[in-house]
Amino acid sequence: MVKAQVAEHAVPRLVGRLPPQCQKDVDGLQRVVHASLARQTPSDAVSPDDFREVLLTGATGFAGRFFLHELLRQNQRLVVHCLIRAESPEHGFKRVRDALEQAEIWEEAWATRLRVVPGDASRERFGLNDSAFEELSRRIDAVYHLAANVCLSLSYADIRDPNVLGLRPVLELCLQTRFKHLFYVSTMGIFPEYLCDFSLEYTHSRIGDQASPDLAVMKRAIPLGAIGYPWSKLVSEQGVLAAKAAGAPVAIFRLPQMGFSSTGYTQANDLPTRIFAAATQLGKVPAGFSIQRNPEPVNTVSEICTAISLNPNRRFTIYHCCDTSPPYDDLELADFGFYWQTVSYQSFRRFCQNLGDGSPLHRQWAIVDHFAPYWFSEDKGGHTRPISDRAIREDCPRSVAWPAMLLRHARSYDWIRRHRDEWPYPVPQGCLDFDGLVAQAGAYAERMGLAFERTYPEWMRAGLRTLVEALNSPDAGLEGRRLSLVIYGLTRSLRNTAALAREAQQHPEIGQEQITRPVFIVGINRTGTTFLHRLLSRDPQFWALRRYELTESVLPAGDYANVAGTAKDPRRTYSEEMMAATSIVDTLSGLHHFDVDEPDEDFMLLQHSFATWVILVAYHVPMYGRWLAETGSRNAYAHHRRIMQHFNWQRRQRAPHQQRQWLLEMPFHLMELEVLLETYPDAVFIQTHRDPTQFMASWNSLVERLRSFTSVPRPPHETGTEQLAFMSGMLNQAMQFRASRPELDRRWADVRYIDLVNDPMAVVNDVCQRLGWHREPDTFDTMRECLTMQEEQRRQEPRHEYRLEDYGLTPEAVDEAFAPYRDFVAARGIDLS
Repeated sequence: MVKAQVAEHAVPRLVGRLPPQCQKDVDGLQRVVHASLARQTPSDAVSPDDFREVLLTGATGFAGRFFLHELLRQNQRLVVHCLIRAESPEHGFKRVRDALEQAEIWEEAWATRLRVVPGDASRERFGLNDSAFEELSRRIDAVYHLAANVCLSLSYADIRDPNVLGLRPVLELCLQTRFKHLFYVSTMGIFPEYLCDFSLEYTHSRIGDQASPDLAVMKRAIPLGAIGYPWSKLVSEQGVLAAKAAGAPVAIFRLPQMGFSSTGYTQANDLPTRIFAAATQLGKVPAGFSIQRNPEPVNTVSEICTAISLNPNRRFTIYHCCDTSPPYDDLELADFGFYWQTVSYQSFRRFCQNLGDGSPLHRQWAIVDHFAPYWFSEDKGGHTRPISDRAIREDCPRSVAWPAMLLRHARSYDWIRRHRDEWPYPVPQGCLDFDGLVAQAGAYAERMGLAFERTYPEWMRAGLRTLVEALNSPDAGLEGRRLSLVIYGLTRSLRNTAALAREAQQHPEIGQEQITRPVFIVGINRTGTTFLHRLLSRDPQFWALRRYELTESVLPAGDYANVAGTAKDPRRTYSEEMMAATSIVDTLSGLHHFDVDEPDEDFMLLQHSFATWVILVAYHVPMYGRWLAETGSRNAYAHHRRIMQHFNWQRRQRAPHQQRQWLLEMPFHLMELEVLLETYPDAVFIQTHRDPTQFMASWNSLVERLRSFTSVPRPPHETGTEQLAFMSGMLNQAMQFRASRPELDRRWADVRYIDLVNDPMAVVNDVCQRLGWHREPDTFDTMRECLTMQEEQRRQEPRHEYRLEDYGLTPEAVDEAFAPYRDFVAARGIDLS
């Protein structure tokens, strides 16, 4: 059994009178409970720890398939009987399997733990004969009742048979032979304030723990004759509570409105999905539309509910399964290249209706018209939703973690594109458009009280214009399925730039910050730069930029003294979610290790100015490369320094009297050494070295995989030829610069890759001696801990093999291309063998 419920967690009685038909049905459900107990006295229910066989209704429904997935996943011994409308067990099994395969969550190993019960939840005893029903009663330990008609636009009279009368055989089963745990799936929609988005007259409403709706308000807001679904769920809840009063262990899960899963599977009939589909079709949205509606993914909700149901120590009866604090980040349509016209709701409705049954909202207007004043209202209560989620927080034995909005939308979009042949609506496609991006930048500047021209100067807009033109060219080969995420990356840079400008406007003292003797690790890619960067960052004399800072440069609330860098820093979560949404971790698995709390390359700072050589790695954009070579990066590096002043100021909010050297790393600084030294005249450099024949194959593999994320694959030999010219040109040019500036030699430390791999601590000692750095003894202990961690990471990562010939290259061709570099290192006694 579960723990006895304390008075604090009791469910209060309904206040007010139910509509007559609803009260009549409540009375009928209560009679089922009383009649069942009059026939026999059930024995005690088993503990959730001892669940062996359970019954699930609605297994082929949108939520039901995910509940089934979680039951089988979370309890490896569990056998799940699925009540399915089917001609035979074989037919029913196929329906279940098809449903899970459609959602891409089927696992073949589960087949042995599935039992199909052909039947109908709305029929007496599920349509089973007495012996079959009694056999089921003897075997089952719990019932998960999800079967229901979830259509919002049906009257109570139209929906009561499946949703209310369908509870009768469930109650009878749970009260026969022995008590069964009854897990009933209800809806947050019984609360008018929830259905109305807490807007207008509901702005100050709150849904408390174990609360029930105000029936008088419910009658006014949710007409029984038009919107019967919430009423059917409220009535059924009373039947479940009657079973609880009789001694059955029950739980009521009030689910939010859900349209998709964070794995991508998306429900076409969900009303917010229909509205978005209609907007896609028209290229118009009603004023007040937001893509932040419908945030909770069904798989997360199912995971939480299942975990609670299997918890023998659960204490609550009613669970509000909602994300009460959605992410701080506001997503907008234009962030993804959807530059749709905003029109009045009346105009939007008229445009849709002109399409007749071709509109996704055909036959949905009664419900949409009813709630449109609330759904599209600007008068909402804010990001957080005033709903108590205490019960799920306290009774769910797993950590309750809601996926980010970006991840949910990215996965949904990918799933829709993969299933476009079966998707009934137009597939949304972002538009990579310079004018649209500039308009969005203007919106950011206006919102933050900034002067547009000063925030986004002409040189920065020129870089963006050139980049957009290059990305739209056939050379780039961008794939449509990833275009919106490419656009999102550009809009994030624009938003970061505005956030930095606002911070500078609020704190003009940032412009006085001094960046003293910054250290740049500038070895070419695949020569140990990241390894060395993370190792040296353990030295307390350095400040290094963590990935979450590079992703989101400004802390939204600005509390750098107390929040920045802690577990409460929202930028850490956002950075993790950004990596998950883009799948970059999987794409580069085995080639680059990502960690939001580790230092990373500072190319993202140059990306904000849209003038950086790293773009030529991510995309095949030769015209952009020609423009950058001709224009140069002086403005971009000046902007880089201004951003570094922000980071310096931010760090000193935590330690006002502290000043450290910055430790930065990016191989592509080698392309702009002259400009870098103009920007940071006292810069110090560490360069790692490796035989080009050893790193070019690995480098080409990285480029190939990075581009596969957004672009149509190019022939490997073309990539090889392109990257050989690019990388050798960069390294040869850098060595030419070094040779021309011998007075800078004392500020350079050269490191062989093989030495770094064989004895990293000895390399650190050599670098310190070369550059005159003093190390505290405990610094080396911290570095050794870092080495242990990195070694463990490498053991866990998949290993990949790369060959020059895979990219049409030979050792001789590589040696010839890098000849000036090889001559330079040989002259300095650096042995690359």
